[in-house]
Amino acid sequence: MTKAAFDHPPTDLGHKKLVIKRWIWLIFTSTAAIAAGSLCTVEKSWELAALSLFFFSFMLPLTVIALQRTRRVAQILRTYPWQAYACSYPPRALDRPTVIRIGFSEQHTPVLRITPFSVELARKQNSQPDMIWFAGDPRFGGVVSPVGGHFPVRVVPEDMGDGAPQGTAEDDALAEKADLVKEGKVRKT
Repeated sequence: MTKAAFDHPPTDLGHKKLVIKRWIWLIFTSTAAIAAGSLCTVEKSWELAALSLFFFSFMLPLTVIALQRTRRVAQILRTYPWQAYACSYPPRALDRPTVIRIGFSEQHTPVLRITPFSVELARKQNSQPDMIWFAGDPRFGGVVSPVGGHFPVRVVPEDMGDGAPQGTAEDDALAEKADLVKEGKVRKT
């Protein structure tokens, strides 16, 4: 078997940067929540308290979940090697998540959604926007990065398209090991 994607130094560094960014965001969000709470008690502003409660009750859990999802990205990168594929970026409405179409084969060109946050991969230090590195199982998603492996992000199936390949028992076991599938169900996060 070829080396895992995590064995590629730019990928390891890119993942570490992702984890650091999410920790910084968690610290910032937590600090802002504490500051807003303190201000609310000093100023006795119920409007500010309600607004803060609404905002931070949404942002803090979202940030924690995003940080936890970096573990799944790491598990996929430890399990699968990078492979290069042709890709395209179907146009989407501004309020919809970013997607990527990867040509795994003539018969299988699924649309994969970038998660948990939309990222314009075609513009992320990407000298070859028509190519993408993919680590994962074409049936269940995985991790993509611009060529070079320096910006790994999670992708999940949005539209599997026609001609989805059948996997072997070994493929299924590998997908379970990578946490792409749990108890026979595809992990969509």
